[in-house]
Amino acid sequence: MGLFSSAENTYLGIDIGDSSLKMVELAKKGKKIVLNNYGFSQDLGSANKLTSTDDVEYVAKLINKVKKDIGIAAGSASVSLPSFSVFSSIINLYNVNKKNIAEHVNEEAKKVIPLPLEEMVLDWKVIPPENPDPNNPSNNTKIFLTGSPKKLIKKYISIFNAAKINLVSLETETFSLIRSLLGNDKSTVMIVDLGANSTDMYVIKESIPYLNRSINVSGNTITEAISQKLGISAAKASQLKFDLGVAALGENQIAVPQIIMNAVSPIINEIKYMIDLFENSNNEKVEKIILSGGGSMLINLANYLENALNIQVIIGNPWFRVSYPKELQPVLSEVGPQLAIAIGLAMRSIE
Repeated sequence: MGLFSSAENTYLGIDIGDSSLKMVELAKKGKKIVLNNYGFSQDLGSANKLTSTDDVEYVAKLINKVKKDIGIAAGSASVSLPSFSVFSSIINLYNVNKKNIAEHVNEEAKKVIPLPLEEMVLDWKVIPPENPDPNNPSNNTKIFLTGSPKKLIKKYISIFNAAKINLVSLETETFSLIRSLLGNDKSTVMIVDLGANSTDMYVIKESIPYLNRSINVSGNTITEAISQKLGISAAKASQLKFDLGVAALGENQIAVPQIIMNAVSPIINEIKYMIDLFENSNNEKVEKIILSGGGSMLINLANYLENALNIQVIIGNPWFRVSYPKELQPVLSEVGPQLAIAIGLAMRSIE
Protein backbone atom coordinates (compact mmCIF):
# COMPACT_ATOMS: atom_id res chain seq x y z
CA MET A 1 0.00 0.00 0.00
CA GLY A 2 1.19 3.50 -0.77
CA LEU A 3 1.15 6.48 1.56
CA PHE A 4 -0.76 8.66 -0.83
CA SER A 5 -2.37 8.36 -4.24
CA SER A 6 -0.12 9.06 -7.22
CA ALA A 7 -0.93 12.19 -9.17
CA GLU A 8 -0.08 13.24 -12.69
CA ASN A 9 2.53 15.78 -11.61
CA THR A 10 4.62 13.32 -9.61
CA TYR A 11 8.30 12.54 -10.12
CA LEU A 12 9.67 9.05 -9.54
CA GLY A 13 13.26 8.13 -8.71
CA ILE A 14 14.37 4.49 -8.86
CA ASP A 15 17.65 3.42 -7.30
CA ILE A 16 18.74 0.01 -8.61
CA GLY A 17 21.19 -1.28 -6.04
CA ASP A 18 23.11 -4.54 -5.91
CA SER A 19 20.59 -6.38 -3.77
CA SER A 20 17.49 -4.17 -3.55
CA LEU A 21 15.36 -1.58 -5.32
CA LYS A 22 14.42 1.74 -3.75
CA MET A 23 11.74 4.09 -5.07
CA VAL A 24 10.69 7.60 -4.06
CA GLU A 25 7.84 9.54 -5.60
CA LEU A 26 7.78 13.31 -5.05
CA ALA A 27 5.33 16.01 -6.14
CA LYS A 28 5.72 19.74 -6.70
CA LYS A 29 3.05 21.82 -4.98
CA GLY A 30 3.69 25.50 -5.45
CA LYS A 31 7.26 26.06 -4.28
CA LYS A 32 7.26 22.97 -2.08
CA ILE A 33 8.62 19.51 -2.85
CA VAL A 34 6.21 17.04 -1.24
CA LEU A 35 6.67 13.35 -0.47
CA ASN A 36 4.05 11.37 -2.33
CA ASN A 37 5.23 7.79 -1.82
CA TYR A 38 8.25 5.60 -1.15
CA GLY A 39 9.20 1.96 -0.82
CA PHE A 40 11.82 -0.69 -1.45
CA SER A 41 12.18 -4.36 -2.21
CA GLN A 42 13.33 -6.97 0.24
CA ASP A 43 17.07 -7.59 0.43
CA LEU A 44 17.72 -10.09 -2.35
CA GLY A 45 21.13 -11.13 -1.02
CA SER A 46 24.51 -11.15 -2.75
CA ALA A 47 23.48 -13.96 -5.13
CA ASN A 48 21.06 -11.67 -7.01
CA LYS A 49 23.06 -8.58 -7.92
CA LEU A 50 20.65 -6.39 -9.87
CA THR A 51 23.41 -4.13 -11.15
CA SER A 52 25.27 -6.94 -12.89
CA THR A 53 22.58 -9.41 -13.95
CA ASP A 54 21.76 -9.69 -17.66
CA ASP A 55 18.25 -10.97 -16.89
CA VAL A 56 16.33 -7.93 -18.13
CA GLU A 57 12.90 -9.50 -17.60
CA TYR A 58 13.70 -10.38 -13.98
CA VAL A 59 14.64 -6.79 -13.09
CA ALA A 60 11.67 -5.36 -15.02
CA LYS A 61 9.23 -7.65 -13.17
CA LEU A 62 10.77 -6.75 -9.82
CA ILE A 63 10.42 -3.02 -10.57
CA ASN A 64 6.76 -3.44 -11.45
CA LYS A 65 6.12 -5.62 -8.39
CA VAL A 66 7.55 -2.99 -6.04
CA LYS A 67 5.58 -0.24 -7.82
CA LYS A 68 2.36 -2.21 -7.49
CA ASP A 69 2.96 -3.25 -3.88
CA ILE A 70 3.48 0.32 -2.66
CA GLY A 71 0.87 1.87 -4.93
CA ILE A 72 2.95 4.00 -7.28
CA ALA A 73 1.19 4.75 -10.57
CA ALA A 74 3.76 7.10 -12.16
CA GLY A 75 4.71 5.96 -15.65
CA SER A 76 8.05 7.81 -15.92
CA ALA A 77 11.20 7.59 -13.83
CA SER A 78 14.74 8.87 -13.37
CA VAL A 79 17.10 5.99 -12.66
CA SER A 80 20.54 5.55 -11.10
CA LEU A 81 23.65 4.19 -12.75
CA PRO A 82 25.98 2.42 -10.30
CA SER A 83 29.04 4.53 -9.54
CA PHE A 84 31.45 1.61 -10.02
CA SER A 85 30.38 1.25 -13.66
CA VAL A 86 30.81 4.92 -14.63
CA PHE A 87 34.24 6.42 -15.16
CA SER A 88 34.79 10.00 -14.00
CA SER A 89 37.78 12.30 -13.94
CA ILE A 90 38.76 15.95 -13.85
CA ILE A 91 40.93 16.90 -16.79
CA ASN A 92 42.82 20.09 -17.53
CA LEU A 93 42.91 21.72 -20.95
CA TYR A 94 45.51 24.38 -21.65
CA ASN A 95 45.31 27.17 -24.21
CA VAL A 96 42.28 25.68 -25.93
CA ASN A 97 39.98 27.42 -28.34
CA LYS A 98 36.54 27.36 -26.74
CA LYS A 99 34.96 26.63 -30.13
CA ASN A 100 36.91 23.36 -30.40
CA ILE A 101 36.64 22.32 -26.77
CA ALA A 102 34.67 19.13 -27.54
CA GLU A 103 37.47 17.92 -29.79
CA HIS A 104 40.05 18.56 -27.06
CA VAL A 105 37.90 16.77 -24.47
CA ASN A 106 37.71 13.69 -26.69
CA GLU A 107 41.47 13.67 -27.16
CA GLU A 108 42.09 13.87 -23.40
CA ALA A 109 39.39 11.25 -22.76
CA LYS A 110 41.40 8.75 -24.80
CA LYS A 111 44.25 9.14 -22.30
CA VAL A 112 42.24 8.62 -19.12
CA ILE A 113 39.36 6.28 -19.99
CA PRO A 114 40.56 2.66 -20.06
CA LEU A 115 37.99 1.52 -22.65
CA PRO A 116 37.69 2.45 -26.35
CA LEU A 117 35.68 5.66 -26.69
CA GLU A 118 33.41 4.05 -29.28
CA GLU A 119 32.14 1.83 -26.44
CA MET A 120 31.38 4.78 -24.17
CA VAL A 121 28.88 7.62 -23.89
CA LEU A 122 30.82 10.72 -22.84
CA ASP A 123 29.45 13.66 -20.91
CA TRP A 124 31.35 16.66 -19.62
CA LYS A 125 30.96 20.09 -18.11
CA VAL A 126 33.29 23.04 -17.61
CA ILE A 127 34.16 23.71 -13.97
CA PRO A 128 33.96 27.48 -13.36
CA PRO A 129 37.30 28.95 -12.24
CA GLU A 130 37.68 29.98 -8.61
CA ASN A 131 38.03 33.74 -8.05
CA PRO A 132 38.37 34.56 -11.77
CA ASP A 133 40.33 37.69 -12.65
CA PRO A 134 38.86 39.35 -15.79
CA ASN A 135 42.14 41.20 -16.31
CA ASN A 136 44.22 38.05 -16.15
CA PRO A 137 42.21 35.10 -17.50
CA SER A 138 43.59 31.65 -16.86
CA ASN A 139 44.75 29.54 -19.79
CA ASN A 140 43.67 26.40 -17.90
CA THR A 141 40.15 25.04 -18.40
CA LYS A 142 39.04 22.37 -15.91
CA ILE A 143 36.58 19.79 -17.21
CA PHE A 144 34.57 17.23 -15.26
CA LEU A 145 34.37 14.20 -17.54
CA THR A 146 32.20 11.10 -17.24
CA GLY A 147 32.04 8.01 -19.42
CA SER A 148 29.27 5.40 -19.27
CA PRO A 149 29.48 2.08 -21.14
CA LYS A 150 27.00 1.94 -24.03
CA LYS A 151 26.31 -1.69 -23.15
CA LEU A 152 25.12 -0.71 -19.69
CA ILE A 153 22.90 2.08 -20.98
CA LYS A 154 21.33 -0.23 -23.55
CA LYS A 155 20.60 -2.76 -20.80
CA TYR A 156 18.81 -0.16 -18.67
CA ILE A 157 16.81 1.03 -21.67
CA SER A 158 15.78 -2.59 -22.31
CA ILE A 159 14.78 -3.06 -18.65
CA PHE A 160 12.45 -0.06 -18.67
CA ASN A 161 11.05 -0.89 -22.07
CA ALA A 162 10.17 -4.31 -20.68
CA ALA A 163 8.68 -2.69 -17.57
CA LYS A 164 6.71 -0.25 -19.78
CA ILE A 165 8.07 2.72 -17.83
CA ASN A 166 9.29 5.87 -19.59
CA LEU A 167 12.98 6.28 -18.79
CA VAL A 168 13.37 10.05 -18.34
CA SER A 169 17.06 10.09 -17.40
CA LEU A 170 20.00 7.98 -16.25
CA GLU A 171 22.26 9.54 -13.65
CA THR A 172 25.32 8.41 -11.72
CA GLU A 173 24.54 7.78 -8.05
CA THR A 174 27.06 10.44 -7.03
CA PHE A 175 25.03 13.35 -8.39
CA SER A 176 21.79 12.02 -6.89
CA LEU A 177 23.48 11.95 -3.48
CA ILE A 178 24.85 15.48 -3.96
CA ARG A 179 21.37 16.75 -4.85
CA SER A 180 19.58 15.12 -1.91
CA LEU A 181 22.22 15.54 0.80
CA LEU A 182 23.82 18.89 -0.11
CA GLY A 183 21.27 20.82 -2.16
CA ASN A 184 22.75 24.25 -2.82
CA ASP A 185 25.54 23.83 -0.26
CA LYS A 186 28.80 24.36 -2.16
CA SER A 187 31.16 23.56 0.71
CA THR A 188 33.87 20.92 0.45
CA VAL A 189 32.70 17.69 2.08
CA MET A 190 33.11 13.94 1.86
CA ILE A 191 30.10 11.69 1.32
CA VAL A 192 30.50 8.10 2.54
CA ASP A 193 27.75 5.81 1.24
CA LEU A 194 27.74 2.54 3.19
CA GLY A 195 25.80 0.08 1.07
CA ALA A 196 25.06 -3.62 1.39
CA ASN A 197 27.94 -4.81 -0.82
CA SER A 198 30.34 -1.85 -1.04
CA THR A 199 31.21 1.49 0.49
CA ASP A 200 31.49 4.41 -1.95
CA MET A 201 33.36 7.57 -0.97
CA TYR A 202 33.36 10.94 -2.70
CA VAL A 203 35.11 14.24 -1.99
CA ILE A 204 32.74 16.96 -3.22
CA LYS A 205 33.77 20.53 -3.97
CA GLU A 206 31.35 23.06 -5.47
CA SER A 207 28.95 20.15 -6.14
CA ILE A 208 31.59 18.36 -8.26
CA PRO A 209 33.07 15.01 -7.18
CA TYR A 210 36.83 15.63 -7.25
CA LEU A 211 37.73 12.20 -5.88
CA ASN A 212 35.83 8.95 -5.68
CA ARG A 213 36.71 5.48 -4.46
CA SER A 214 34.82 2.26 -3.82
CA ILE A 215 35.89 -0.60 -1.54
CA ASN A 216 34.37 -4.02 -0.95
CA VAL A 217 33.78 -3.42 2.74
CA SER A 218 30.12 -3.04 3.52
CA GLY A 219 27.16 -3.86 5.69
CA ASN A 220 27.35 -7.46 4.53
CA THR A 221 31.04 -7.60 5.50
CA ILE A 222 30.12 -6.72 9.08
CA THR A 223 27.21 -9.18 9.13
CA GLU A 224 29.43 -12.01 7.88
CA ALA A 225 32.12 -11.20 10.46
CA ILE A 226 29.58 -11.35 13.31
CA SER A 227 28.00 -14.53 11.93
CA GLN A 228 31.34 -16.35 11.68
CA LYS A 229 32.70 -15.11 15.01
CA LEU A 230 29.60 -16.02 17.03
CA GLY A 231 28.44 -19.01 14.96
CA ILE A 232 24.96 -17.61 14.32
CA SER A 233 22.83 -17.16 11.21
CA ALA A 234 23.24 -14.15 8.92
CA ALA A 235 19.73 -12.94 9.88
CA LYS A 236 20.57 -12.97 13.61
CA ALA A 237 23.96 -11.37 12.94
CA SER A 238 22.31 -8.56 10.98
CA GLN A 239 19.89 -7.88 13.82
CA LEU A 240 22.72 -7.84 16.37
CA LYS A 241 24.65 -5.45 14.16
CA PHE A 242 21.92 -2.81 14.21
CA ASP A 243 20.84 -3.44 17.81
CA LEU A 244 24.31 -2.95 19.27
CA GLY A 245 26.28 -0.99 16.71
CA VAL A 246 29.61 0.49 17.73
CA ALA A 247 29.31 0.54 21.53
CA ALA A 248 31.00 3.18 23.61
CA LEU A 249 34.71 2.52 23.94
CA GLY A 250 35.80 1.30 27.33
CA GLU A 251 36.96 -1.61 29.43
CA ASN A 252 33.60 -3.38 29.22
CA GLN A 253 33.55 -3.61 25.45
CA ILE A 254 31.62 -6.67 24.28
CA ALA A 255 32.43 -8.91 21.32
CA VAL A 256 29.99 -7.63 18.68
CA PRO A 257 31.00 -3.95 18.74
CA GLN A 258 34.66 -5.00 18.62
CA ILE A 259 33.95 -7.11 15.53
CA ILE A 260 32.22 -4.12 13.92
CA MET A 261 35.14 -1.82 14.73
CA ASN A 262 37.58 -4.28 13.19
CA ALA A 263 35.39 -4.54 10.08
CA VAL A 264 35.12 -0.76 9.55
CA SER A 265 38.86 -0.13 10.00
CA PRO A 266 39.51 -0.42 6.21
CA ILE A 267 36.85 2.26 5.67
CA ILE A 268 38.61 4.54 8.15
CA ASN A 269 41.96 3.97 6.42
CA GLU A 270 40.45 4.74 3.01
CA ILE A 271 38.78 7.92 4.29
CA LYS A 272 42.10 9.11 5.74
CA TYR A 273 43.89 8.36 2.46
CA MET A 274 41.32 10.24 0.36
CA ILE A 275 41.21 13.29 2.64
CA ASP A 276 45.02 13.51 2.72
CA LEU A 277 45.22 13.12 -1.06
CA PHE A 278 42.63 15.82 -1.70
CA GLU A 279 43.95 18.30 0.86
CA ASN A 280 47.55 17.93 -0.27
CA SER A 281 46.60 18.29 -3.95
CA ASN A 282 44.18 21.19 -3.54
CA ASN A 283 45.50 23.03 -0.49
CA GLU A 284 41.99 22.99 0.93
CA LYS A 285 40.34 21.31 3.92
CA VAL A 286 37.48 18.84 3.83
CA GLU A 287 34.97 20.43 6.21
CA LYS A 288 32.93 17.40 7.26
CA ILE A 289 31.89 13.86 6.40
CA ILE A 290 28.28 12.98 5.57
CA LEU A 291 27.19 9.37 6.01
CA SER A 292 24.55 7.74 3.83
CA GLY A 293 23.31 4.25 3.00
CA GLY A 294 21.82 1.62 5.31
CA GLY A 295 25.14 1.04 7.09
CA SER A 296 25.18 4.64 8.36
CA MET A 297 22.43 3.76 10.86
CA LEU A 298 24.73 1.58 12.97
CA ILE A 299 24.44 2.87 16.53
CA ASN A 300 27.27 5.28 17.44
CA LEU A 301 29.04 4.84 14.09
CA ALA A 302 29.08 8.58 13.35
CA ASN A 303 30.57 9.37 16.78
CA TYR A 304 33.11 6.57 16.45
CA LEU A 305 34.29 7.81 13.04
CA GLU A 306 34.39 11.41 14.28
CA ASN A 307 36.70 10.44 17.14
CA ALA A 308 38.86 8.23 14.93
CA LEU A 309 39.22 10.82 12.16
CA ASN A 310 39.12 14.07 14.14
CA ILE A 311 36.60 15.62 11.75
CA GLN A 312 32.87 16.33 12.04
CA VAL A 313 30.79 13.31 10.94
CA ILE A 314 27.01 13.47 10.53
CA ILE A 315 24.30 11.21 9.16
CA GLY A 316 22.88 12.87 6.05
CA ASN A 317 19.24 13.94 5.91
CA PRO A 318 17.97 13.59 2.33
CA TRP A 319 14.50 14.80 3.39
CA PHE A 320 15.66 18.30 4.38
CA ARG A 321 14.03 19.92 1.34
CA VAL A 322 10.99 17.62 1.27
CA SER A 323 7.67 18.28 3.02
CA TYR A 324 5.88 15.38 4.68
CA PRO A 325 3.41 14.73 7.54
CA LYS A 326 5.05 15.24 10.94
CA GLU A 327 3.85 11.88 12.20
CA LEU A 328 6.04 10.17 9.60
CA GLN A 329 9.24 11.82 10.87
CA PRO A 330 10.46 8.88 13.03
CA VAL A 331 10.16 6.27 10.28
CA LEU A 332 11.47 8.60 7.56
CA SER A 333 14.55 9.39 9.65
CA GLU A 334 15.24 5.68 9.89
CA VAL A 335 14.83 4.86 6.19
CA GLY A 336 16.16 8.15 4.80
CA PRO A 337 19.84 7.12 4.44
CA GLN A 338 18.78 4.10 2.35
CA LEU A 339 16.61 6.27 0.08
CA ALA A 340 19.01 9.19 -0.47
CA ILE A 341 19.83 8.22 -4.07
CA ALA A 342 16.17 7.66 -5.01
CA ILE A 343 15.22 11.01 -3.43
CA GLY A 344 17.93 12.79 -5.43
CA LEU A 345 16.74 11.13 -8.63
CA ALA A 346 13.13 12.22 -8.08
CA MET A 347 14.36 15.77 -7.36
CA ARG A 348 16.24 15.85 -10.66
CA SER A 349 13.04 16.09 -12.68
CA ILE A 350 11.56 18.70 -10.35
CA GLU A 351 14.60 20.98 -10.46
